[in-house]
Amino acid sequence: MEKIPKGYIEGAVYYITTRGDNEEKIFIDDKDFLAYMGFLKRYKKQYGFNLFAFMLLPNHLHLLIELSKTATVSQITHDINSNYTKYFNSRSQRKGHLFQERPKMAILEKKAYLLPAIAYIHLNPVKLGLVKDINEYKYSSHSLYIGAQKPKDQIIEDMKNEMSKEINEVSAVYAEYFSRLSQQEMDSFAKSLSSGPIMGSQDFKQDVKSYQIKSAKTPEGKRSGRLVLYAALASVVMAVVIFCLYTNNIYLKKLFNNELSKKDAELNAKLSIERNKVYKDLDEKHRADMVSYEAMSKRLEIERTKVKGLEKTSGK
Repeated sequence: MEKIPKGYIEGAVYYITTRGDNEEKIFIDDKDFLAYMGFLKRYKKQYGFNLFAFMLLPNHLHLLIELSKTATVSQITHDINSNYTKYFNSRSQRKGHLFQERPKMAILEKKAYLLPAIAYIHLNPVKLGLVKDINEYKYSSHSLYIGAQKPKDQIIEDMKNEMSKEINEVSAVYAEYFSRLSQQEMDSFAKSLSSGPIMGSQDFKQDVKSYQIKSAKTPEGKRSGRLVLYAALASVVMAVVIFCLYTNNIYLKKLFNNELSKKDAELNAKLSIERNKVYKDLDEKHRADMVSYEAMSKRLEIERTKVKGLEKTSGK
């Protein structure tokens, strides 16, 4: 997929779609919808972006924003979604990711696609069969443009006030555009949206590509390149360290085995010497005992001879 820049480009709006992880629900009840709108309002004020459309649906949402020069679209979506995730997990006593890892984004030429994009976003509840009349779905910016209903919640009233600049810019032509909108126009917009993430004239597409090239040459772009280089160098160093540890481990293992063999040989030699000493001592004792035995045997024989001589003498 073609990459798109994430920073401010004059005359461009970003169409962002964020879905629940594994298509799970991200809004359970009115309190959740209002909480997300509160984060939208908070970060719209903080980062100064224009919010031309929003649509909050049970398991996904759509935003159409025009950036200021103070933040990227990635910073905005990260801050809103991460804070909402903390709120939702705390309220639902759950852990882990709530949204898919990355929102789906497209960059549109504002002059050509602003009204079709707003209408396409607002028609989602009808397309999904959630409502028959778009005016029945309150958690979108549609009613803020055409005044179809008076906001029932303070946060929606606050969103209307927060989006007053965008409403004043678009509402005069939006109602008329929406009233004569055809299904063919929406199908054509959807087809263009699915064909690529950059929608606009050739001049606009060239401006986007020029921005990408320029961004790569900026200190920030160079810093990103250096970070990639540093990461690659760190990987090489880590591989060398692991190899050195591996070879050192083999060397130590061999050294240990050699020392073990040496100690084993020394022990066997000492054992052999001690065994020979024991055998020698036993042999000497055996010889001494044999000498003593022979001497005693001779003495006993002499004594027997004497006894026999005495017996003969006394018998006479």
